[in-house]
Order: sequence, then structure tokens, then C-alpha cells
Amino acid sequence: MKTIALVPVRNDAWVLEHSLACWSGFCDVVIVSDQDSTDGARDIYRRFPKVVVLETPRDNAVAGLPQQARWRLLDAAREYDGHNLLWCTDADELTLPSFAKRFIAAHADALVAGRVVECRFYNLWKNETRYRDDLSQYGPHWKPMGFVDDRVADYPRDPSRRPLHEPRMAIETDPHALRTPDVPVLHLQWVIWNRNQLKQAWYRCIELMDRRMTAVHVNAAYQVTLPPWRAHTEAIPDAWRHDTTLPSAAVADRQPSWHEADLMKWFDERGVEFFEGLEIWHVPSLRREFARRTGRQPHPDRSYRPPATDRAARIARLAFNAVKRRLLP
Repeated sequence: MKTIALVPVRNDAWVLEHSLACWSGFCDVVIVSDQDSTDGARDIYRRFPKVVVLETPRDNAVAGLPQQARWRLLDAAREYDGHNLLWCTDADELTLPSFAKRFIAAHADALVAGRVVECRFYNLWKNETRYRDDLSQYGPHWKPMGFVDDRVADYPRDPSRRPLHEPRMAIETDPHALRTPDVPVLHLQWVIWNRNQLKQAWYRCIELMDRRMTAVHVNAAYQVTLPPWRAHTEAIPDAWRHDTTLPSAAVADRQPSWHEADLMKWFDERGVEFFEGLEIWHVPSLRREFARRTGRQPHPDRSYRPPATDRAARIARLAFNAVKRRLLP
């Protein structure tokens, strides 16, 4: 059985040196579906002998989405014989290699066709040394990261499905899934804070252009990605830092964002006021652009929010419960 990493990539050079080193440390092959990267990613691929690159030029507004990329990656993985462990990941997710290698060796007999592997998933938060540790969806949680290919399962290959909502793996549910707390996966999306807010704005615009959701419905669905007023974090253990290298969050966050370039193109094509109802204008560069083009400030549709009195009561309840949890044994 081989271990094969499957990774859609678009302009992720800021983290690729680190993530490719991780996957190369425990995988036999790393298949990358490159979606027309222009940031020097190809030079990085060449430094890793296990990497196989699938070229995927972008030819329309949503070709950079991972949906068809994941289909191509699965097809490419099946060019290798056998029931292989397919590690379905993203460029900004670091699987600690020595931890994963030990797990695979120790559980070789249990890694049978159709078996899913779930890992503890940690969102590093605003810098590369701390992760978010609370009861939100961004706190530590179990996430399916790999499955043993039965060579039958497939994605629902329906191009009419909503973008951004395709499954990550062809098999994601398994009543006998192997859950391993000993293979932490570090997600770096929230490390590059400013660029990530542009990424979330990009997602919202994709949803609105798809026309299956109104602006207020998009805002309600994505409200959890808005900057929180408070987030509890913990330092990552030293053992994790010794098993991988991490990019500098400050340096990465200063690099130009391809998401912003796409957003500006869509503003040109559809008019910036088409997107006014979205909650994207807290991003300074987008707010400035709206004011430049219209001569006024944007007014996003926040009608999904409950009345201010209800919000205040909810915050009070959360604060009371948080204090109670800390005081009671």
C-alpha cells in the first residue's frame, strides 16, 4: 500500500516549502493539481522529488475552485495500483510527518479498503505559534483527512452543484473510522489574517455570483468568519514545532493576494454595487475601492442579525457561562 497526498494548489508559495516537506516525510507520492499558479510555486515543486504536478489552467471565473481539481486528483491517484491510502489535504494544512509515519506503520493491518482516517485539526490563530482553543468551529476538532481507496467510491460529479461545497474526499463517513489524536494537522489559513479576510470575501462573492443565495443569506452563512471580538488560544506544543517548519505569518500576510485581484476584476465586470449587500467591506482595501468607485460608503445587508437587545442578552449569557466554567470545579 502506498500513501499518496492529493493537493489542489493555487498561488500557495508562501506555505508550500513547509507543507511539501511534511507530506514528503510520510507519503510515497504527492500529487498536486496546480490551478495556474503565478507565484513561483512550480520552482518549489521541482525541489521535491516525490511531487507529481497536474497542470490546470484557469479558463473561467471559477476554475480556481477545488471541485474539479479533486476529481482530477482522484483519477490520477488511481493510476497507481492497489488500495492506497489517499491523504486529501490543502496546501495550508501541515500534517506532522513523523507522527503520521508512526501511525501508518502501527495501524497497517487496520488500513483496509474503505477505511477513513480522522485526525485532530488545529487552526493556528493570527500567528504561527498558537492555535484557537474554544468551543467554536475553529477550536480543535476531528476531521477526515484520508481514506484507503476501494477503487470504486467517487465524488458526486455534478457540475451544477453549488461551488465551494463539494466533499473533500470520495469517502468521508465510516462507522469504523480510525481516529488518531496522535497525528495533529495544523491549519494555517487564519495565520495570514488580512489575506484570509480577502479570501472569505472572495468566497462570499462566488456564492452571490452563483445566484442561488441572496446577499443576506450569504452573510448569515459566513458570519462565523468575521473577526471575533475574542478568541481563546493556546501555544502549540514544542514537539509539534520540532517536527516541521512554519512560515512567518507577518511576512506571508504582506504578500499580494490573488483573491484581491479576482475581486477587483469582478467589480469591473459586474459593478461594485452588485456586491454591496455582502459583509466584505470591513476589509480596508475593499472599502476604499467601493468609496472610490461610488463616492459613498457601502451598506451591507445585516438583516439576518437578531435585534440588539437579543444580541446583548446572548453575549451576557456566554460571559456568565464562561465565568461559571472557570470558577466551578
